[in-house]
Amino acid sequence: MTLNPYLLVALLVLGVAASAQFFFGRKRNKAIAASISRGVEELLKPNHTNYVNIGGTIGYNFVYTLSNGPWISAKGTMTMSPRHSMLYLPISRLLGFTDRFYINLFTKKKIKGEAHIISKATLRRTKIDGLDTMSRREIEAGGRRFVMLWRGQDLSGELEAFLTAYPDPKRLRHFCSYPDNKTLFLFTVPNGGEVAEELRAVLHVAPKFLDAKKED
Repeated sequence: MTLNPYLLVALLVLGVAASAQFFFGRKRNKAIAASISRGVEELLKPNHTNYVNIGGTIGYNFVYTLSNGPWISAKGTMTMSPRHSMLYLPISRLLGFTDRFYINLFTKKKIKGEAHIISKATLRRTKIDGLDTMSRREIEAGGRRFVMLWRGQDLSGELEAFLTAYPDPKRLRHFCSYPDNKTLFLFTVPNGGEVAEELRAVLHVAPKFLDAKKED
């Protein structure tokens, strides 16, 4: 049986395209990860860093030791779209998967209370303990609807100030303060390989969530 020459050419072209996609997509993801880590390190100035690769070029978990003001450590994850996969990339785009950046900043200060500002679409997929018992208010910024949640002390003004200071609200997915483990958390969509300005907004508004007179 003779293979159709047009089919053979198509298979060769597909193979070359898949190889090129893998090479350039992998290179792009590595560049994005390097840019994110460089920007975050320049801002937080960690004493020690540890990165653990997850899924090849998909992302990294990271841990920083800090001595920058009230911060003692940071833990987070950066994940990238599967740019190296010609087959899965369009599917992931259709499903709404994109580059993501998560970080927990741990402090030695006491935090005033639990408070969240979260995009309404993200809230539907996020489990928050005691959600039904929290105070709630909706707000819009950057063409996106957000939900503000808090329990105990009313921190809605602080949440609104954070949203106002955020450089590109449509990229924000979730910001919150947790008094139990004394952390501020950020989940955002990177702008290319940049998250430093988003993280800078967290550091700018952080004193509003911390009790300056109390620490363990």
